[in-house]
Amino acid sequence: MSDLLEVEVLIIGAGPAGLATANYLGLYGVRALVVEQNVGTVAEPRAVSVDDETLRSMQTLGLDEQIIANTLPGYGARYYSPSQKEFARIQPTTREYGHPRRSGFQQPEFEAALLAGLDRFPDITVLFGHRFERLHQDGLGVSAEIFDPSGQSITVRASFLAACDGGRSSVRKQLGIELAGSSFNERWLVIDCVNDTDATPASIAYCDHRRAAITIPGPGRTRRWEFLLKRNEEESLLLADGKIRDLLKPYIGSREVEVIRKIVYTFHARIADRWRIGRVFLLGDAAHLTPPYAGQGLNSGQRDAANFSWKAAAVVKGQSHLALMDTYEAERRDHAWSLIRMAIQIGWVMVPRNWFHTYAQIIFFRLAGVIPPVRDYFLGMKFKPLPRFRNGFLCEDALNPRDTLVGRMLPQPDVCDANGQVSKLDDILGPGFALLAIDLADVTELTALDHPVWRLLAPRRVSLTVDKCAVADGVTAVSFVDNLLRRRFEKYAGCILLIRPDRYVAAAFTAAESCSIGDRLSEVLG
Repeated sequence: MSDLLEVEVLIIGAGPAGLATANYLGLYGVRALVVEQNVGTVAEPRAVSVDDETLRSMQTLGLDEQIIANTLPGYGARYYSPSQKEFARIQPTTREYGHPRRSGFQQPEFEAALLAGLDRFPDITVLFGHRFERLHQDGLGVSAEIFDPSGQSITVRASFLAACDGGRSSVRKQLGIELAGSSFNERWLVIDCVNDTDATPASIAYCDHRRAAITIPGPGRTRRWEFLLKRNEEESLLLADGKIRDLLKPYIGSREVEVIRKIVYTFHARIADRWRIGRVFLLGDAAHLTPPYAGQGLNSGQRDAANFSWKAAAVVKGQSHLALMDTYEAERRDHAWSLIRMAIQIGWVMVPRNWFHTYAQIIFFRLAGVIPPVRDYFLGMKFKPLPRFRNGFLCEDALNPRDTLVGRMLPQPDVCDANGQVSKLDDILGPGFALLAIDLADVTELTALDHPVWRLLAPRRVSLTVDKCAVADGVTAVSFVDNLLRRRFEKYAGCILLIRPDRYVAAAFTAAESCSIGDRLSEVLG
């Protein structure tokens, strides 16, 4: 006879995606249970790069300060020829989302912060050392059987199950969902070091067809090295201490390093052909496996968590019909695959196949450096695909695809209130829905919005202006601190933006259009 637990969301896996999902659900007041077969979070380095979107998500969760304190912020990338001469450099400086484009971090510290964050939420429970076995679902929910460390069976009943159990997901396998894509024939030796004395604030790709190598800086004098294995090389020989010293010597000379981890990986570029069956959803590595060249594997899982969580909360809280959950895969899958393709393309640069490939790309980048638009494209990491949803929880507007904010993540400028207090915009918008008025002549139009959908979503109402804060009851008024991101909002002067909890713009409308927009949003919510 098994015990019975009832929750609203069951999360399988306490990795970065699972723990972030639990934090979101706790923030939204949803009862959730996290089940993890390991006895704790990871202790060894894994992912080493966190991007601006993930740090923005941590800001929403109220965990950004402790996580940012343990990062190497805003590091760039350099590309070296076989003679170790630099031929390309990427150093993004823009902070469109309020944080550096990419920062070095340590996954154990990241997971520890996420786990500690759950202490704030009495409705979130984490069970380590518990093994998921099987599931059954019907039209009303999911029943899952798990086993505690003693082998005692526990049945968990939930409205939704979030499978965050990694690339070998047992949930995905039980559902019979296949991974499309390929595994690379390449094997890489990954070496993690501590007490490193190299202060270079950039990753370096040694683009050498004889053996590609990559080094990535981290916080607290940590550093990762990656070396491509040749087809005929045995892994055990490459993992020997003497061989590791031989591999490092051309790059660090006689300098001593302290190796804390060494492992051989085969990289994957694969994506699940379905992300949902019934009330079971795949998140993180269970849904997609990304080559590490672009550092997007963990970050894509954080996007999944942000997207899934507010929708699941809306359904279990009665704000929306179940059909809203259809938009999770519709919004996330294409973007996840575009980042996998980007990683493959970056890998093509980092790992030249022959002498001609090596020197052809060196010539290309040197020519690109003297053409300003091309140089700026690479220098600012503008090649990173940013999602623009065309289907899902949104109402498209009439602006052209280049200018529209609808379906895109909202830029996050610094803003100033009437007392001169400077904040990031998200801290003013709050963690839920928000109605953001842009240079609205009569801010009372924002307070007068009274469609049933606004009462249902309970958005915070914020007025953002160019020079002075327009005050009205029930509205938080702020103004731009500078002009860095202001131009991204100019085409929406006099409009109101509906901002989703994951910071994507769902709609843009004037006060006169608010009823028709409300009707359209109500149709999506059911």
